[in-house]
Amino acid sequence: MKGASPLRQRFPFGGLLLAAICGILLGENLFTPWWVGMVAYGLILVLTIFVIKRSGTLHGGSLCLAFTLGAFFLLHAWNWSDAPARALAEWFENHPGEYEVRGIISEEPHIASSGGVTFPMRLERVERMALPGSAGEAITIPVTIQVRWAGDPVSYGDRVSFHGVVERPEGPRNPGAMDYRRWLERHGIYNRFRVDPSSPGLIESHGHGNPLRVWAIAARHRMEKILSTDLEGAPAELGAIKGICLGVTDNTPEGFTDDFRFTGTMHLFSVSGLHVGMLAVLIWFFLKAVRVPRLWAVGVTIPALFFYVAVTGLKSGSIRSATMASILMIGLVLFRRAPMINTLAAAAFLQLAIDTNTLFSAGWQFSYAVVLAILVAAPPIEARVKALHRPDPFLPEKLLSRRERMLFGWWNEFSGLLAVSAAAWVGSLIPTIAYFHLISFSAIGANMLAVPLAFGVLALGVLALLGGTFSLWVAGAFNNANWLVTKLLLLVVQGSALIPGGHWFVGASGKPYPVMTLLDLRGASCAVIRSGGEFALIDTGRKRDAQNTIVPFLESSGGNSVRNALITKSDAAHLGGLPEIIHEVSVKRIGVPPSPGRSTVAKRFFADFPKAERLKAGEEDALTPGVTAAVLACAPEKDPDSAIVRVNLGDLKVLFLPKLDAGMIESIAKIPEQELKSDLLILPLGGSDMAATLGVIRRVAPRALISRVDALNRNGNPSSEWSRLLPKEGITLLRQDETGAVIIEADPKDGKGGRFVPFLKPD
Repeated sequence: MKGASPLRQRFPFGGLLLAAICGILLGENLFTPWWVGMVAYGLILVLTIFVIKRSGTLHGGSLCLAFTLGAFFLLHAWNWSDAPARALAEWFENHPGEYEVRGIISEEPHIASSGGVTFPMRLERVERMALPGSAGEAITIPVTIQVRWAGDPVSYGDRVSFHGVVERPEGPRNPGAMDYRRWLERHGIYNRFRVDPSSPGLIESHGHGNPLRVWAIAARHRMEKILSTDLEGAPAELGAIKGICLGVTDNTPEGFTDDFRFTGTMHLFSVSGLHVGMLAVLIWFFLKAVRVPRLWAVGVTIPALFFYVAVTGLKSGSIRSATMASILMIGLVLFRRAPMINTLAAAAFLQLAIDTNTLFSAGWQFSYAVVLAILVAAPPIEARVKALHRPDPFLPEKLLSRRERMLFGWWNEFSGLLAVSAAAWVGSLIPTIAYFHLISFSAIGANMLAVPLAFGVLALGVLALLGGTFSLWVAGAFNNANWLVTKLLLLVVQGSALIPGGHWFVGASGKPYPVMTLLDLRGASCAVIRSGGEFALIDTGRKRDAQNTIVPFLESSGGNSVRNALITKSDAAHLGGLPEIIHEVSVKRIGVPPSPGRSTVAKRFFADFPKAERLKAGEEDALTPGVTAAVLACAPEKDPDSAIVRVNLGDLKVLFLPKLDAGMIESIAKIPEQELKSDLLILPLGGSDMAATLGVIRRVAPRALISRVDALNRNGNPSSEWSRLLPKEGITLLRQDETGAVIIEADPKDGKGGRFVPFLKPD
């Protein structure tokens, strides 16, 4: 019935999709060998059918749903808990050593900004290198591994061989960090081989990849070259054009995607279902304009969409959109219009059938949540908005003036854009909070302006690619026009990001007492204090630490501003990340040592932020509610680039000491012992003089000592003697290479006034 709600129709694939999702979730959480689950499920299914048949209420639909649930349960149980790659990883853990490996590169290699090369590889043979007097062990199992390559440049489809050390990808060492190990496992990768640069790998032969994939990769590289014509001097605009047209996000300017993330327009910067839909509209209307028959138009559009999906990297959202568009167009040819929600469910069901781990992909969840919200919520929103400004239904349209018809037409178009943008915002709300800990209030308005501009960028990009096939001069002309449209798009996104309160980070509620998280930054220093809903920082690590660890942790904790940032030493490892943090969140007060010392990073910071307060010995300030910091001394006396700081975390005293040298030890000796006494001492032990350092530790008399560890620095590893000496002094040693981050909770109900919780649990 016309005007009926889309939810009042029948959706056969909706029930199948729900059954599949339930089966996958059961397979995820019931760690049972797949064959045991199969036997148990078979017995339950037979018993259920027998009972239902005896009662006379056997229903085909119910059996179909039960069968689907069981099939996906078994499929995911085998694919996840009993996967051959997982079994091989466990075997490698029991057989450490160096291996000789051969396989075929299964994806295009990724080249990091540092020059490192990684790629997934389909394993053909792995052989454990024999020890003297023993035989090697060879395994042939077709699983995917990740390789950190060292050798000549490689490409997709190359067969390579190398000697390498196997390792499990590392999990997160800090709260709020991405679980890269889990992400790889969802893609079927459980092992990583590291090739020694002193013995580089060899390329045995080329051309073993899928020919269509090879063609798609070559086509993307050619398209990138065409889209870059005449735009080499505009990296931001070129990055946006490549991102919108091809999904290429490499080599974009630093921090470029932040504004897209804050304004809820990140989907424009990476190819998604929106781009496939826009391309389908462009192709369909072009073919319709040149009067191509419907059957031929469908025959051209569907392969073109899937070629675009292959060129842009087979993203989940683009696969979903291409599948949906294909089903709809086939329905047009057959003169059968399928309900859009049922088509959406069918596309989701097919993707899960191909790979059950897709359910846990953020892209998959975003894509289907947004499209479902648009299909369900956009029509009623649009109807309500249109009703706010519409002509009198009893007034004949012929009596309306030209101006009135134009205004009503514009309002109808505005209503449609607003409805789609609002529905998409609602659909993306929960995934955005779950994955980005972010609510973007500016997303509705930003998308209303940005999506039409992105459509223009894609259209001009297609024209540039078509023209560039014959002449780079023509491509350059279209690229220059695209530069202007892209510039407008960036202005819209950047302007929306500057709206006060336009985005807000949300996180779990804090504890009723102060909590300090000492992040593991592999030798650098940063402690995040949270108390009374406010945040403070003691040191800010290096620049890369701020980007990769500190800012994500603040965002995941709901930190929209930092009340105080106190720096204990003027060098890159203690204040290098502060400019990056200031760019992302508001920092109200900054305290630094009196002198920048010899550090070029510190000198640049002191020049760029002259209003930062210089710390003074003897002063004590409140960092957050219930937390104060006392500056005990500034050292060395001639050029004080370090501050000795004691933080009173509720009833818990935490002393921060930089690496001890002769000048620092001399300054500490002048501090009264009563002021040094603390429950927790944070001190890097690597490379220190043991006798002098032990003397300082005895004056502090802490319950526990946390030592930062930099495994890549010769003087960054504490001597193993400390593990023997400190327990004799009644001190617990927490090495951050073993604990990861350490969470210090000043719980007044704790018998000792607080506890120290390692982020990494012992095996």
